Amino acid sequence: MPVSVSKKASANVSDLQHLNNGAHHRDIFGNEDGGSHLTIGIVTISKHDSGGTTAKTPHTVYVIVTEGEVSVEDGAKPGDISVLEPGDVIRIDKDTTFTISSPTSGKAFYISPHEFGSDQQKNLL
Repeated sequence: MPVSVSKKASANVSDLQHLNNGAHHRDIFGNEDGGSHLTIGIVTISKHDSGGTTAKTPHTVYVIVTEGEVSVEDGAKPGDISVLEPGDVIRIDKDTTFTISSPTSGKAFYISPHEFGSDQQKNLL
């Protein structure tokens, strides 16, 4: 099918994979035809008493905030936390350690060169 549609891709948190500390994600579309990897997915973040979710990304990732508030902290700059709102975009470079969280809750889409459907929990620290 040359055109693919995913209706209400973010409607149900129970369909998302739990990562850690209030973070959930799901790949929506990816390159499944054997070409280079490119995946688009959704992430939801809710405020969590244990803090945010820390990971080290093995590739550059782009995140576009669509709802609420999403906080990101670069591991190389402890305490320097950016709170992002709908329309804000994050670029996380390859091999960067970062923490993602929310003072309330938030949703975002991500674009990443990881293999579609791969387990991203392996990148958590």
